[in-house]
Amino acid sequence: MGQQLMEKSNPEISELIDRYGKQLINLAYTYCKDWSMSEDIVQEVFISAYKNLDAFNRQSSYKTWLYAITINKSKDFLRKPFMKEPFFQRLKNKAKPVHPTPEEHVIQKEGQHGLAAEVMSLPIKYREVIILYYYDDLSTKEVADLLNIPLSTAKTRIQRGRQVLRKQLEGGDFLA
Repeated sequence: MGQQLMEKSNPEISELIDRYGKQLINLAYTYCKDWSMSEDIVQEVFISAYKNLDAFNRQSSYKTWLYAITINKSKDFLRKPFMKEPFFQRLKNKAKPVHPTPEEHVIQKEGQHGLAAEVMSLPIKYREVIILYYYDDLSTKEVADLLNIPLSTAKTRIQRGRQVLRKQLEGGDFLA
């Protein structure tokens, strides 16, 4: 099967992990902004996928199905009592790693830290559509389906997210 995952037969969970694991971790990170928690979320995603693999109805691709589970698990994570603790308090209480994660190193090395930081600073409703559309290369219809929003809303959020990003990159203060 290799790179081409057969959509008609149930793949092994290990194939789904190999094919989509990194993408899902990156997606989860856009919500929780913590790599280790993103990995934990994705572990939960694959446990859930494993339990429900036989019930998968094939109305969408495995990628879309896994993205939807990841988004839901990430939003569940944000509702946990731990997340109600003020953000700066969590940062203060969290031990700083001695070495940056490989992802952080790559972002810094390639000089894209500024753009990535700006995208991550967007309100969640814009951040998620921008990442799904531009970074994960999903169509507006796929974005709308994943987020369970109307197509027109997805298009508007992508456009509005671009406007907010443009204002931020130009140095203007812009509240969304």
